[in-house]
Amino acid sequence: MSVRVYKVGGPALEDPGLVGPLADEVRRGDGPAVLVHGGGRAVDRFLKALQIESWFVDGRRWTSPEAMGVVEMVLSGTANKELAAGLTAAGVPSIGISGRDGGLMRARLAPDLGRVGTPEHVDPAPLRALWAAGFLPVVSPVAGGPLGEAVNVNADEAALGIARAVGATTLVYLSDVDGVRIGERTAEALTPEEARRRIGDGTIAGGMALKVRVALDASAAGIPEVVIAGKARLLGRFPGTRIVSDAGSIDRLSGGLPRNGQLPRNSLDRDSSGA
Repeated sequence: MSVRVYKVGGPALEDPGLVGPLADEVRRGDGPAVLVHGGGRAVDRFLKALQIESWFVDGRRWTSPEAMGVVEMVLSGTANKELAAGLTAAGVPSIGISGRDGGLMRARLAPDLGRVGTPEHVDPAPLRALWAAGFLPVVSPVAGGPLGEAVNVNADEAALGIARAVGATTLVYLSDVDGVRIGERTAEALTPEEARRRIGDGTIAGGMALKVRVALDASAAGIPEVVIAGKARLLGRFPGTRIVSDAGSIDRLSGGLPRNGQLPRNSLDRDSSGA
């Protein structure tokens, strides 16, 4: 069975005009899919309004218990329900849940980051129940901690944990950039060697560095197709940056693309989304 996992953030999450194209992306695929979403900008706005301190360390938000209440309210509440409702209205029946629901995701706490964790165990049973009932699961990355408490998990890492648990064939990270920028260009593909070198020299930094590291972990875990993409993918303009195993894969990919790296709509969808 072909399973696709999408992590949705940035414009794909915040722009209502992209919910329809996102629904189209999901609908084109064969087999079930699951969406994991972020919502950091909305969390930032609420934390600022409430004057609660929080900051980022290597792409992860330091989260106090007080901040965790806001994170869960926004991610498992407003962001989750609005995305699920928008997809349903666009013709993809969806149900919003969090990593805490049904024991979907348990996280271990990361040191020195407060209520922040990394996925330790994912039970796909809640996802399978929703698939069997004909629904697309839309998942907030708030997980249960060691004592059952709410834990803030980076959405990229939550998507990878779910992808591993369900045996995904495709993992697509949709965010506010159309792929991985290398200088003035957006890379069509990256090998692990080049990605690590570019992270080491600072070309890839901040939140993108974490995203690329997670994508490398996904590729190393045997997920056949791992893509970092953005709005251009949903609009049929650029499919995103693929993480590939070797330079020969880049040559083969380039040989099948026009020089601008763009694909016709049907070819893009079928090749990059497992559809």
